Amino acid sequence: MTIEQQVNAANEQVMEVLTRARPVWTDVRPALEVIPGMTKTTVLVPGPPLPVEKLTTPIRTAVCGALIHEGLARTKEEAWELVLSGKASVEPAQNHNCGNAASMVVSASMPVIVAEDKVYGGHGYAPIHPGPNPKCLRWGFYDEDVERDLVWFRDHFGPGLGEAVRHAGGIDLITVLSKTAGMGDENHNRQPAASMCLALQVIPHMLGLSDPDRDKMIEMMAINDRFFLHPMMAGVESITESMKKIPNSTVLAGMAGNGVDFGIQLAGTGNRWYTTTAPVIKGTFLNPSYTEADLLGYLGDSCVTEVYGLGGMSAIAGPAYMRMTGSNISEARSRTEKARAVSLGEHTFAPVPWDDFRGFPVGLDARKIVGYNILPISHGGSALKKGGQGGAGAAELPLECFKEALRGIYREITGHDAVER
Repeated sequence: MTIEQQVNAANEQVMEVLTRARPVWTDVRPALEVIPGMTKTTVLVPGPPLPVEKLTTPIRTAVCGALIHEGLARTKEEAWELVLSGKASVEPAQNHNCGNAASMVVSASMPVIVAEDKVYGGHGYAPIHPGPNPKCLRWGFYDEDVERDLVWFRDHFGPGLGEAVRHAGGIDLITVLSKTAGMGDENHNRQPAASMCLALQVIPHMLGLSDPDRDKMIEMMAINDRFFLHPMMAGVESITESMKKIPNSTVLAGMAGNGVDFGIQLAGTGNRWYTTTAPVIKGTFLNPSYTEADLLGYLGDSCVTEVYGLGGMSAIAGPAYMRMTGSNISEARSRTEKARAVSLGEHTFAPVPWDDFRGFPVGLDARKIVGYNILPISHGGSALKKGGQGGAGAAELPLECFKEALRGIYREITGHDAVER
């Protein structure tokens, strides 16, 4: 077989996984119990790997907070010494089938959402969305108030959600996407419809909880219009686990930023990252005094949802997000058409009424992106260098990542480097 034939055959297998997979939220468990390779001293961080000395301020704060939360250190200074000495390991979350939005990190005792792909058997994980409080580990803050919230999630909310979801027999995420199609969610940065649909399925099973904080848990679930993002991240990770077992494929299987670098993973090379300088997410600021100079580069794993065709790939589905970030419906259509031009398939279970009931594109092919020089647009929240959210908007996926990824596939197949032409 020629290289092209090998890649085409692999891509057909990957697209079958992407379009036939059935991710279901099945449980909530402590990270140490379920995440592959997790240890008591591991902290999972968003984005591609980065030397610990280069970790941004929000990530560094979140890592230190997690180590204090685990009882491994008393102060941030002690925690950082554990990292520098190697006694605590900092590893990319997506290499463990986990997705961490913004600057969120996961440590051993933290509760994580567990998703299972019921067709291909993969498992994925994500922490629970912390809700509307802006002072949280997810945005690079840690103090006594944040620790109190982390303890409550660990001791009450996480176990309660797990019990409710198990009692429900699991929550099918594709059913949620299908029911809420045409309700304005692009399901990366905007998902009130999906979150409320999810809540309607979970809350009845929370009513029977014996935990004295049951009513607080129900309230937390009901008021969080971004809750669905995290089960969806776990669901996508359950699918990419199977994708990454298929060699030679040029289909996107992972992407994320750590605030310094932006990286992608292709199905054909598994957990190998191909990186370049992280782009800045441009759009609207939460505070008019902020400027682009206050922002980090792209930060977080939540864009893994776009591997599945959500967010910027399905921008036409979320016109309200476009308006909120200073854009318009014409640009939404353009973003989706760009994704469609460089994708290998389409999801049909959630057609968009104002896009002639077409589904959203899925299966970004690095060959098409480089060959056509069409750069898909990713949505995201922008992070401040000092910690906190700066705003929300969009960024082009960097071309250099895809060029380097294709070189990686060529090396994988042939055993030697590609020759530039």
